[in-house]
Amino acid sequence: MVSEMRNVFVDAENGKYDIVIGNGILSDAPLKNYTDYAIVTDDVVHPLFGKYFPDAKWIILSSGEASKSMRNLEMIYQKLMEYGIDRRGAVAALGGGVVGDIAGFAAATFKRGVAFIQYPTTLLAQVDSSVGGKVAVNLEGGKNMVGAFYQPAAVIADTGALETLDSRQYAAGMAEVIKYAYIYDKNLHKTLMDSSGRIEDIIGRCCEIKADYVKRDPYDTGARMQLNYGHTIGHALETVAGYGTFLHGEAVAMGMIYAARLGEALGVSPKGLAEDTQILLKKYGLPVSAEPGILEEALKILLADKKAEGSRISFVLIDEIGHAVTPKLEAGEIQKIVKELCL
Repeated sequence: MVSEMRNVFVDAENGKYDIVIGNGILSDAPLKNYTDYAIVTDDVVHPLFGKYFPDAKWIILSSGEASKSMRNLEMIYQKLMEYGIDRRGAVAALGGGVVGDIAGFAAATFKRGVAFIQYPTTLLAQVDSSVGGKVAVNLEGGKNMVGAFYQPAAVIADTGALETLDSRQYAAGMAEVIKYAYIYDKNLHKTLMDSSGRIEDIIGRCCEIKADYVKRDPYDTGARMQLNYGHTIGHALETVAGYGTFLHGEAVAMGMIYAARLGEALGVSPKGLAEDTQILLKKYGLPVSAEPGILEEALKILLADKKAEGSRISFVLIDEIGHAVTPKLEAGEIQKIVKELCL
């Protein structure tokens, strides 16, 4: 049964499109506008939702972050050629952030760009990674090292798909929801603390926030960097632990704790922010600290983070709940303070 749908319009200079949110809305209808199409998915998602796309030409990856590789990217290109997808065709992503990232980058670059449709099936993808046009693949030395800005033609977020997630995957998506609350919306923070609000409305609000950032900063050179709250140390944790050890949302959750402690120590964030963050993360089943050895190694590679400029890093901090700032901090200062507070 199809629930009442909610629409969020993304009005960016590099792409305008609708995000459609509702229960029971998976359909191949948006793909009928194209001469032909292929759907990139993974071996977990395909058995669950493949039936909704009876005419699809499938490209099925193994589930997990390791699939976001250059080798799989080349395989996707080869499949698109075999399927005869031309510039009037489309590539769709059916799955979570990994599938969306690699399918989007393939769409952006195959034949210099074909239409791209997002069908996010995880909470993290529905509230964050499917919106905004950042697509990428990983290299062995780091996450999202090869990428592009390529807006989708549409995003179809079926909340019914979330019922198939295990508790860990769902919690990982809540990390990004919590991030939005801290950087942008104190009312969302209250909703999360009170465990109130329908999931469709929470997803819709997150998409509205993301759409606002994308409109103001489509190429991630200014305000949109605030969306990286928790990600600088989070990405480093993922790299050190090995992709797949932590889910992306789990790494971001721990990154938010370390950022809150850093912000408090620098006098930027209000006292008690780290404790507030810890309470909220635990409420939704998220980790609040990494093993000391992993954190120590992560701090060592901060300079390799893609947001680094020389030894200074654009680091997102919270100056009050619902508002973020992005000072440039010395990498050594970050390492020193986080080590002292967290190791």
